[in-house]
Amino acid sequence: TADVNYMEVLLDMKPQGEWPTKQSYAALAKEMQEYLEAEVPTAVFGATQPIQMRVEELISGVRAALALKVYGEDLDKLEELSAQLKAVIGTVPGAADLSAEANKGKPQMVIKVDRAAAARYGLNADDILNVVQSGIGGSTVSTLIDGTRRFDISVRLAEEFRSSPEAIAQIPIRTPEGALIPFSQVARIELDEGYTFVRREALQRHAVLQMDVQGRDIDSFVQEANAAIAAKVKLPSGYWVEWGGAFENQQRAMARLALIVPLTIGLIFILLYTAFNSVRHATLIIANVPFAVIGGVAGLAATGQFLSVPSAIGFIAVFGVAMLNGIVLVTFLEDQRKHGLSIRDAVRRGATLRLRPVLMTASVAILGLVPMLIASGVGAETQRPLATVVVGGLITSTLLTLLLLPLMWEWSESRAEARRLALEAAAGPAAALQPAKETP
Repeated sequence: TADVNYMEVLLDMKPQGEWPTKQSYAALAKEMQEYLEAEVPTAVFGATQPIQMRVEELISGVRAALALKVYGEDLDKLEELSAQLKAVIGTVPGAADLSAEANKGKPQMVIKVDRAAAARYGLNADDILNVVQSGIGGSTVSTLIDGTRRFDISVRLAEEFRSSPEAIAQIPIRTPEGALIPFSQVARIELDEGYTFVRREALQRHAVLQMDVQGRDIDSFVQEANAAIAAKVKLPSGYWVEWGGAFENQQRAMARLALIVPLTIGLIFILLYTAFNSVRHATLIIANVPFAVIGGVAGLAATGQFLSVPSAIGFIAVFGVAMLNGIVLVTFLEDQRKHGLSIRDAVRRGATLRLRPVLMTASVAILGLVPMLIASGVGAETQRPLATVVVGGLITSTLLTLLLLPLMWEWSESRAEARRLALEAAAGPAAALQPAKETP
């Protein structure tokens, strides 16, 4: 599927411990890219991993994390718009390895029929183009049969009569009157640059700009790039742009997660209500979700990472552990109340005795994710965001569960107790005012 102007060079890298420099892979790749671009200014270089590139190409048809597709009918206009968009996107902070497909430049010969001249000789366009097809392209005149095999026999002009525009111009054409005229009398022959290939998607022509994003998240980059395009590039009627690449797949995944996560939390709420038979208790446990979100977001911000599909999956995982800790604590507090303890005593006893189980649950999960958190090898770009969110979310959710959840439960129970006492007090005088039943 590679273009004619595309080439891959595979490099086998030594183990990083044997490198004479302390640079990271990203820094070394950038240095090599800058050197190659200085040596070959007309070429565009990009560093990637073979499997990563193949996955990106299979997902979206482009070999980059982000691509801008320009749709329209006219290939020349698409080429012009691609150049404008490349210049505009290049000014957006974070754009890296930006390249537009070098699609134009294939030499081709264009033959245009002079219809007025052809009409004077009694010829039509089909007669002239048949000469081109038969003389230059060749035509089948017979078939050779060799046993069970068949071979078409084609004829065309010799090489010296079709190798240049000058030679083609001298090809004789017979008019209806029987006269022979040179081909140049009824057609113009020009050398031009054509397109090496034509991209289509959903039966629509399009051009592609490929790029990577460094130092920021893709979502904010796309938003800023869209604003710059809207301000500086005027798209003609019938032309539009769409973002693709791995970003396209990420957007679909995030859209699905935006539906699945609230639905999952809603189902968990229903299960909690079924278990506790109380909206109040189910709400207290669900309140652990914001506790986990605080830590997950803080972890991403502290490490310079951004919201992605792996980090979104990390949020789902940490939500489950956070609510599990809430269930452990709320269940124990309710048991203490059933054993006759006051609200304040139940809170003190529950916060003290459930401290170790809650801390152990969180600690085991955090320690298990430490290798993923500090990973730097292949796949670290997927593992690290997930581990960062889970570790950060567990730290804050555990601390806030032990500190705030007992206070929230005490406040909720106190209000419920006050309402119950108020109802009993209101029911007492009413019962006293009822007349006594007469005995027969």
